[in-house]
Amino acid sequence: MDNETKLEIEWREELLARLQAPLKVLKRKAGNEIEKRLARAQELSVYESAEEAHDAFGYGEITLDEYNAIKDRFDNAQPGSAAMSAAEAALDELQGFMRRLQRDIKDLEWSALPEKEKQRIAASNEAFRAELKTQTYKMRGIKAK
Repeated sequence: MDNETKLEIEWREELLARLQAPLKVLKRKAGNEIEKRLARAQELSVYESAEEAHDAFGYGEITLDEYNAIKDRFDNAQPGSAAMSAAEAALDELQGFMRRLQRDIKDLEWSALPEKEKQRIAASNEAFRAELKTQTYKMRGIKAK
């Protein structure tokens, strides 16, 4: 492996390590927000009709957004999906970014392997797939092709 590839792998691994703390914070925050939203949705499910929800809105028991969500649920006969919070969206983006970094690391490690090693791994994977296929056919009682 050349120095340039090593550096590419190392900085990605370093970045992944440093992103663990913000990831943990976002997971906790997003989890709390999801729990609150689910609890509020449970509270809102006590309304048996859109008219009942309208009365609750008129008395200030629920917000306009909550009333609209309840009304949509009754209009569409299915619960409306609540929008993501900022923390949930940030968590989703951070997790996607980290997955891309991990994939980049795997790709760089693969490209740094000698050609002979790549061929050995490919042959091993092919043998594993063939064995898995054979076992699957046996379990299902199908004759192998």
